[in-house]
Amino acid sequence: MSILRTIWSRSETLRDRSGHVRAQKRRVARPLRSIAARGLCLCVMMGQPATVTASESNLDHKMAPLTDASSQSDFGLRSGSLIVAPVPFSDPMIGNGLALGAGYLFTIDEGSDPSMLGVGYLRSDNGSEGYALTFNLAFLDNRWSIGATYIDADIDYDLITSFGDVPINQTGELIKVKLMYGITPDFHLGVSARYLESSIGSSDPVFPNLPPNVRLPNQFSTVGLGLVADYSTVDDKIYPTSGLNLAFSSTYNEPSGRFGEDYVKSILTYDTYLPTSDTGVIAIRSVACSAPGRVPFYDLCSLGGTDAFRGFNITQFLDNALLSTQIEYRKRLGKRIGVVAFGGVGAVGGGLDDLDDAGSAVGLGLRYRVSKTFPVDFAIDGSVSDEGDGLLYISVGQRF
Repeated sequence: MSILRTIWSRSETLRDRSGHVRAQKRRVARPLRSIAARGLCLCVMMGQPATVTASESNLDHKMAPLTDASSQSDFGLRSGSLIVAPVPFSDPMIGNGLALGAGYLFTIDEGSDPSMLGVGYLRSDNGSEGYALTFNLAFLDNRWSIGATYIDADIDYDLITSFGDVPINQTGELIKVKLMYGITPDFHLGVSARYLESSIGSSDPVFPNLPPNVRLPNQFSTVGLGLVADYSTVDDKIYPTSGLNLAFSSTYNEPSGRFGEDYVKSILTYDTYLPTSDTGVIAIRSVACSAPGRVPFYDLCSLGGTDAFRGFNITQFLDNALLSTQIEYRKRLGKRIGVVAFGGVGAVGGGLDDLDDAGSAVGLGLRYRVSKTFPVDFAIDGSVSDEGDGLLYISVGQRF
C-alpha cells in the first residue's frame, strides 16, 4: 500500500513542473489497497456496502433489547445467509488471478441493517497473494455499529517510473476499525483508526534505474485516527433504490521514517437513488477529496481509488484534491439477472480550486444475484474512457 515518499511526494522528480502527479497507465501504486478493492472485494464490499453505516428506518427511536429480536426466527446469527464466490480478475499491476471470498450475512435485530462476517484470499500468476478478514455488526436498532478489517499481502510488481522499471516485492499488514453511534435513526457519528505496516525489497538490490540520491526504505508504518459522520435515508443498505447517503470522514495520519510529515485527508461523499419503476433506479455519486501538503503517494486522492470510479487505472489520476460525479442506471430483468449502464467525469489537482487534470468514462454491466435472502449481486462491468482505453471490472456488490 505504499511506495517511497521520495518517489511519490510533491517535492520529488516524478511530479511535473506544475507539482502534480502524472502517473503512467502502467504505473503501480497502492498494492495492498488494490488487493482489498479487487481481490478481496467480496468480504470488504459486503462489509461496507455503499460506504455508509446506516440506512433509512421507520422504526421507533427506542432501542429494543437484543433478546426480544433474537426470539424471532428471522433474526439472529442462525438465520443468516452464506455467500461463497470465486472472483477472477486481471490487473496490470499483479497480472491475472483468482480471489476466493466467503461472507455470512445476518440481521441481529429487527431494527438493524444486515451484519456480515467475511474472509477472502487472492493469488495471481506472478506469485502475489493476500488474504483478509472482516466483520461489520449493526445492533440495537442501528444505534450502534462496529466494523474491522485485517489485510495481509505479499506482492510482486514493477514500479514504473520516469527512470525505468524497478522490480519490487512488497509485504504489508493493514488494520482498520470503525465505531459508529446513532444520534438519530438516520444520523450517525463515530471514530475510525487504521494501522499500516509495510516493507519494500527488490530482486535487484542495486536499483540501477534510480538516480544515486534516491533510496527505497525497507520498512515503515502509518497510523491514522479519524472522525466520521453519516446521514442516510436509503431504503436498503446493500441494494438501495430510494433515498440518499451523505458521508464525511477526516483522518489525521502520522507516517514513519522518510514519510514522516503529518497530514489530514478528508472525503465527502454524496449518493442519491431515484426509482424510475418497480425494477429500475438511477444512482448518482458525487465525491470531493482533499489531502493538502506532502502526502505519501498511497494516500493521495485517486480517481477510482477514492470514489470507486470505473474507467481508469487507480494510479492514472492522483493528486492532493479530487472532484468526481458518476451516474448509473440499474435495471432488474428478473429475480436473478440485472443490467446497468454508467458514466462519469472526474478531475484532480493541487487543490479543489486547481483541478487541471480530468477524465471521463462510460460503460455497461451485468448483474447476477447470488443470494435469495439478501440483494447481493455478482457484477461484471466493462468501461471505455475518453482516451479510448477499455477496462473490465469483476466484483461482488454495487460500486455505490
